[in-house]
Amino acid sequence: MDSRPQQETLDASQSAQALYANFPVRLNALTIDSVVIIAFSAFLFFLTSLVQGWSTARVALVVLWWFVLFFYEPLFVWRFGGTLGHRAMNLRVTDNRTGQNVSLLKALGRLVIKGLLGVFSFLTMSFTRRHQAIHDLLTNSSVRIRDATRAKPHQYTVGKA
Repeated sequence: MDSRPQQETLDASQSAQALYANFPVRLNALTIDSVVIIAFSAFLFFLTSLVQGWSTARVALVVLWWFVLFFYEPLFVWRFGGTLGHRAMNLRVTDNRTGQNVSLLKALGRLVIKGLLGVFSFLTMSFTRRHQAIHDLLTNSSVRIRDATRAKPHQYTVGKA
């Protein structure tokens, strides 16, 4: 018995609705992004130690570090719909009004709110139909599954877009 037609029907019905990411898959994306930032920081700090005598180079590396620290997430979310962690976990941050990537201003707002609230920003995810964190609610955005064919049922909730 071929299960292919059943899978195609499932994918067609899911594509008509949005697939909103659950907390565990979003936490995995955040973990990947943390590893990326830590690895980048370690590399930059290593380079900084190599240019001890060149104060201009050290200052430039420190400025680069701060730039990446503050703009890694907003720039990737705005331009590509998600960070490296989001991409690895098959997620996309979308504007609820348009279904497209959020604006740079919204992406910056999400980062600031998430930075101020920390882990508490995620407390609302269990109580919203789109599994939205506080930073999602305040910026009218949501985190969706990027490719439904690659998603596992435990990674999302089906809902209206």
